[in-house]
Amino acid sequence: MTNPAPSSAQTTPPTGGKDRRLLASGILGVLWISFPPLAGLYILVELQDIASFLQHDLEHGFWAYVAVFAVTAGLGLLPTYSQSFLGGWVFGMQWGLAGAIMGFTGGAAIGYLVARFVTGDSVDRWIDRHPRGRVIRDALARGSTLRTFLVVTLLRLPPNSPFAMTNYALSATRVPFWLVMVATPLGMTPRTAIVCFLAAAAVSGGAKNIAEAVKDEPAWIVAFMIGSTIAVIAIIGTLANKALVSLTAAPAAPREGDASNGTGG
Repeated sequence: MTNPAPSSAQTTPPTGGKDRRLLASGILGVLWISFPPLAGLYILVELQDIASFLQHDLEHGFWAYVAVFAVTAGLGLLPTYSQSFLGGWVFGMQWGLAGAIMGFTGGAAIGYLVARFVTGDSVDRWIDRHPRGRVIRDALARGSTLRTFLVVTLLRLPPNSPFAMTNYALSATRVPFWLVMVATPLGMTPRTAIVCFLAAAAVSGGAKNIAEAVKDEPAWIVAFMIGSTIAVIAIIGTLANKALVSLTAAPAAPREGDASNGTGG
């Protein structure tokens, strides 16, 4: 006797919760890509007043700066570039850079964990339903540890790389947490050092506000921003294209001898 066919209620898992989580993931992504650039203007406009507050007690001000940097960057409230500039402006090149590195590393941890809590595996499952997206994800985030480390480092390198959205992407595609924590400082330190250097140099040159600080921005800074962005896009694009080529390549035809091997006695 055959078993009765299961009812649709038994074979179709409930999707309401999954759909809501995917919707929440989408909302979080939109907020994290749009809000930080706008909020970052606040720090730049109020730069002098915030600097005066932190300089009132430099020791406590430094640790308050690191803590606020980590929390606001991790929650996608403020961008890293304006907070790094603030660090160089208030604490100078050396301590500004040290504080910024601690801040964005803590922010990466917070952002990764928040994104994991909100998205769960909803984004990963959505990618799994799209073959092209799946193969690109697997090539960039599911390959060897060395390749994934390289990709994460490259994603963090360009000055215009959105910090909060990158945290979201790395968490949603389940890049290992420890790898993100190691690659993030390596990728972000060069661009952060430049920002801290510009801020510290502007203060030492007598600048009183952001307009005076950026009016004579060196040409090599612009060249670095453009060049690093193009290089990262080119490298990651090449990896993605190779993955797609391997996906769409026709399977190799069996050799003539292989068929006879299957029937020989």
